[in-house]
Amino acid sequence: MIGLDHISKFILSDITLHIPQRTSVGIVGESGAGKTTLLKMACGLLEAEQGEVYFDGDKQKDFSKGNSHKIGVLFTDKPVFHGEETILDNFYNLKQIYRLEEKNFTERYAYLSEKLGFDKWEKEKVNNLSLGQRRRAEIGAILLHNPKVLFLDEVTNGLDECGKEAFSELLKEYTKKGGTVLLSSHDLVSISNLCDRIAILKKGELLYYGGESLLMKQFAPIDAMTLKLMGPYPDLEDLPLESYSIDENYLTIYYNTNHITSAEILRTLMAQTSLEEIKIRKPDLTDAILKTRSEENE
Repeated sequence: MIGLDHISKFILSDITLHIPQRTSVGIVGESGAGKTTLLKMACGLLEAEQGEVYFDGDKQKDFSKGNSHKIGVLFTDKPVFHGEETILDNFYNLKQIYRLEEKNFTERYAYLSEKLGFDKWEKEKVNNLSLGQRRRAEIGAILLHNPKVLFLDEVTNGLDECGKEAFSELLKEYTKKGGTVLLSSHDLVSISNLCDRIAILKKGELLYYGGESLLMKQFAPIDAMTLKLMGPYPDLEDLPLESYSIDENYLTIYYNTNHITSAEILRTLMAQTSLEEIKIRKPDLTDAILKTRSEENE
């Protein structure tokens, strides 16, 4: 669906990505890493200085403006609506731009406005809305014409938890029906919940591209297990542990899940002692991304 072949622009250097249809990709990195630049090149707002961008089988530089209906774009620095017009008027403008039939438009608008909750302020001028209210309507606007691909830059900014949940449901429905998503965000919880693949950028270079499970195995495989002992301290010498600590009758074990599972550890311990309480802490996406950055600095 989308191909970035050794592209370079501004801070970005020699980036290669292939994004198949029905895939949602989260682009993460510190401010200035090149996330927005990458998105703008992928959707055609910027042209690569080097390399090629492919969209739906064609070189992007040959991509006709008449095919813009295939994409939905939301960037924080590019307004979707006319500020002095109401939400409803702006949607009717989009109806004309995308040449939507009245029945299709009416049904689609009713569904999106109810799902995202902006039907409550559809007759308000955009300039009078809060960021969260405007963002809900903007998400509806880019989904109105059922594009093939969505390009989203910090789309969850301003959304409350209800808004994030509504957005999440819509995005999962969208990809299930064949849509493709490129999403940049500092909201790693949303990235983890919504994206099939993760692209990690640092100072314009691609540190990682792939699934979250593989990312965790590579960069954050250390789990922590805390146990409250009711019997004698067990012998841990035969277990391949990273480390462990003892505080009175609490034992905390750190172990690499690529080498041993929690079930194997528990079987060994329960054969030697009695356990009253077991807690396991698994690393999250933030831990993995911090680890990629630290390893890059070493």
